[in-house]
Amino acid sequence: MVYGKVSNNKGCVRSGLNKRARYGSFRLHRLPPDIICDIFSRLRFKEAARTSMVSRSWRRLWRCYPNLVFTRRTMLHGNITDDHPAHYILATFISRVNNILWQLRSSSLENFIVKFPLLGRDAHHIDRWVSFSAASRARQIVLYLCPEEEDTDMNDMYSFPLHIFSGDNCVSSLSLGFVSLTLPPHLSGFTNLKKLGLHMVSIRGDLQCLLSQCDVMEWLSLTKCSLQHRSICQKLHQLRYLCVRKCRLQKLDLQAPNLTELELANYPIPIVLGECLNLSVATIELVSFSDCLSYVATELPAGGLYHVQDRLSINMTVRTESRGFAESIGRFNNLKHLILNIDVQGSSDNGSGILRLASLLEMAPCLEELELNMYCPSAPIYTKRGQLDKLSSVCVHKHLRTVRMTGFDSTRGQLELAFQILRSAPNLDRLIVDPMVRVAWSLRLDWSEQADLMLVRRMMAENRLLRSEYRHMITLL
Repeated sequence: MVYGKVSNNKGCVRSGLNKRARYGSFRLHRLPPDIICDIFSRLRFKEAARTSMVSRSWRRLWRCYPNLVFTRRTMLHGNITDDHPAHYILATFISRVNNILWQLRSSSLENFIVKFPLLGRDAHHIDRWVSFSAASRARQIVLYLCPEEEDTDMNDMYSFPLHIFSGDNCVSSLSLGFVSLTLPPHLSGFTNLKKLGLHMVSIRGDLQCLLSQCDVMEWLSLTKCSLQHRSICQKLHQLRYLCVRKCRLQKLDLQAPNLTELELANYPIPIVLGECLNLSVATIELVSFSDCLSYVATELPAGGLYHVQDRLSINMTVRTESRGFAESIGRFNNLKHLILNIDVQGSSDNGSGILRLASLLEMAPCLEELELNMYCPSAPIYTKRGQLDKLSSVCVHKHLRTVRMTGFDSTRGQLELAFQILRSAPNLDRLIVDPMVRVAWSLRLDWSEQADLMLVRRMMAENRLLRSEYRHMITLL
């Protein structure tokens, strides 16, 4: 009798499992197609590929997968390692991408992404991939072919076929790396483009021919690009973010009333930012070995950067032998946070070049936070003790609360500047002094050399700063 009950229970268990499996399978395949497609679109690329082995219906779904990501990570997994010859890795990547695209259908794509070092000699493969993305009406296209080695021949770039996107298309985001672009004078298309990123792109023709078509563009980034026409003079009313880095630009003239963030790395050039009333954050890197303080004090506020409200960061060179600068016609009236990353060149015995920074602060009457990150490669380990200069007139900074000075090695100019700030900021909460150099381009020392140097610099700062009447306001790191 006991055995009979056990037997019946086993039968019930099997029956229940079979029913659950049967009904579970039934529920999966009976879901509405739009729900199944939504579930499928949320899978990762590898997971989506594996579903093609589940059933014929899932194999059809795989052919309509909306997010195609072809990278070293997604294509060269398993037994392909860096130990294999480069030509074998390249051939394997191309073969696998071709095999996948051969199975897929040119339906509506959300993302088409290729990130792998490829050259112009591979154009017959890349052309098919780009044509597939255009035929599939992809919304986001990323073709990042940047080489792993810096000395790759720039003449062997892949020529991106802009013409296949002419007319009506769905591209809202386009990112290109290590390709060449030929811009015809009467370019059409890209009316839906909101985001454009170009890195190491050789641009033949006038970039404005492309930008003039992008009435809804909100995000634009150009880094290390070769421009045939080195001026950007454009109206981009929807633009919110602009980045131009190391493109040898000669002029920037922009009307962008909705611009909120700007990044520019270039030698000093004329800048005109019309109607940029919403500019919140700006980062300016001045690539020059000459003294840039006069440019910062005159050209930047006059060119439209006086609108910056929250944070302005400037990388520049200051020479200690320079004296004064031209009087500015503009001010940073709304600026709250100023970051100055300074490469100090010249003799450390001359402090006038650094002390000029105090006059620069007069142009920001509402400043609340100041960061001075300095690198003085010619500063001696020990500095001479002597009489310090100070400015004849002192501008009071009522709003200044926090000042941080890094790379502080107690040179004459740094000490004069520190005391000038302490005298002119009656509501200052804290002056933080850090002997450690924090700028990215500084000479790297090994750990023991760095520790010894920091010890000496800290002792010197203690002797010159912490024995003054302002010692209660100073924090020495």
